[in-house]
Amino acid sequence: MKLDQSRLEYYITPEQAAKQLGLDLDSIYQLADEGKLQAAVMTDGSIGINQISVNNLLPKEALPEYQLNAGLKGVPISINEAGRKYKLNTSTLTRWMQRGLIHQLGKDGRKTLLDEADVAYCARVYRQNSGQGKWAFDDSGRPYKK
Repeated sequence: MKLDQSRLEYYITPEQAAKQLGLDLDSIYQLADEGKLQAAVMTDGSIGINQISVNNLLPKEALPEYQLNAGLKGVPISINEAGRKYKLNTSTLTRWMQRGLIHQLGKDGRKTLLDEADVAYCARVYRQNSGQGKWAFDDSGRPYKK
């Protein structure tokens, strides 16, 4: 039987969690006490912090899925062009912009210009969630977990 590693939980040290979140150790322990970070005692007696719970506190721009397109940050793309390039309905892109999932960079005449990094991230999440655009994101722009 082959082990599905994507289903395993990954734990990091409290120091690593503090570095990723830009916090001190006391804040990490407080977040764990409040249940905002999942912590566990490892077999060697040390404390481990669940990486997914750390990722859930990071801004979407710090997520690995977003970082794949970080080079596009600040690159303007019109709604129509984004729709063609990423094979998305322009009304979906407009709705994501209105929800704040995609930043509007400005206007070029009558064209609304979007941040292409946000568009690429949203398109990736949308595809990973089998095209369920309405339910693909939570209010902070993170993908819903299946």
